[in-house]
Amino acid sequence: MKKGFTLIELLIVMVIVGVLVTIALPKYYASMERGRAVEGINNLRAISDAANAQYLLNGNAYPNFLFSSSAQDVADITKSQYFGAPQITGTSSELRVLSVRLDDSYHLLAYNSGGELMYIQCVGQEATCLNIGMELSDGKYKMDFTK
Repeated sequence: MKKGFTLIELLIVMVIVGVLVTIALPKYYASMERGRAVEGINNLRAISDAANAQYLLNGNAYPNFLFSSSAQDVADITKSQYFGAPQITGTSSELRVLSVRLDDSYHLLAYNSGGELMYIQCVGQEATCLNIGMELSDGKYKMDFTK
C-alpha cells in the first residue's frame, strides 16, 4: 500500500483552510483597527487632560492660547501614524479636539466642558464606530465619561 495523501484529501484540507482564513481575516482587521483607534483616543485624552488642567489654572476658563497656532504645534506632538494632528477649537467654557483618521474612514472628537472631558465621539460609518468600542447615545456614537 502506498503512503501519502490523495488529491481529494489535499483539496479538502485546502477548502477547510480557505474557509478558516475567510472567517479569521475580518476579525483580524477589526482588532487591528481597534488598536489604532485606541491610539487616537489616548491622544485626545492626553490633550484634553492638559487643556483641562489649564482650565483650572486659568480660573475656570480655557485660556485663549489653547486656540492659537502654537497650541496646534503642541497638539502636533501627538500626531501618530494613523491619525492627523489634532485640531483644537472652542470657547472659554468648552473645548473640542478633533482627530481625523488619515484614511478618512472616521473622525474622533473630544468634547470638554467646565474643565472635564465629557465624551469622545466617533463620526463615520456605523460599523466602524461600533467596532472601536463606541456606544450609540443620543443619536451619536460616543464614549461617555459623565456616567
